[in-house]
Amino acid sequence: MQRFEDKVVLVTGAANGIGQATAERMAAEGAQVVCTDVETEAVEATAKKIEAAGGRALARTSDISNPDSVKEVIDDTLKEFGQLDSLCNIAGIVHYDNTHELELARWTRILEVNLTGTFLMCQTALPHLLEAQGNIVNVASTAGLSGHPWMAAYASSKGGVLALTRTLAVEYARKGLRANAVCPGSIKTAMHDQFSLPEGGNMKLLERIMPLDKFRGPEQAASLVAFLASSDAAHINGEEVRVDGGTLA
Repeated sequence: MQRFEDKVVLVTGAANGIGQATAERMAAEGAQVVCTDVETEAVEATAKKIEAAGGRALARTSDISNPDSVKEVIDDTLKEFGQLDSLCNIAGIVHYDNTHELELARWTRILEVNLTGTFLMCQTALPHLLEAQGNIVNVASTAGLSGHPWMAAYASSKGGVLALTRTLAVEYARKGLRANAVCPGSIKTAMHDQFSLPEGGNMKLLERIMPLDKFRGPEQAASLVAFLASSDAAHINGEEVRVDGGTLA
């Protein structure tokens, strides 16, 4: 499939995990991809991999929680490609804490990246996406849909991403923009590998958020992001779609 031929797609969090898999999937379907992340070497490696496969990619280091950094990556996208058709907000961070022990600085940083960063990317990209009659795909989480232990900050940020997505969908639908959210769960990524049980944590609570079959790779989430960003999803707007192996079924 070449669903993104002549399209320009910006992917945050493209250094690894779902972001990297999404950038590669979009490029494989013909997109010109802007890969951005705070991890310079890793995001450049993603872009080089795309180009080695015959695609076209631009790597940029960017901190999405910084308005100036966000503006710079959007400006670089337009300077390099002249347009922006799809924004895929995938960058995010997580930490696992007992809520009564969660430090305010950590709470603040997680919301800055996951929620404020997503907002800043959307806000800055909106004029260009409206011009292109494009779309936004935000990656939220099953943690924003149900109770996940030890994730007070992360779950709150992802719940906010879902609310932001619905707002954008309603506010700009008549101007030609679509906005949808993907809610991954039980996806193998570096973020998943960071998990450690907080002191006194009950392992039985994890049974509530386990898939019915098994954990799967980030390409499963990337395929859903690609679908929602494509014209195949032209009549889908304001949705939150789970890709979680039946965890919340």
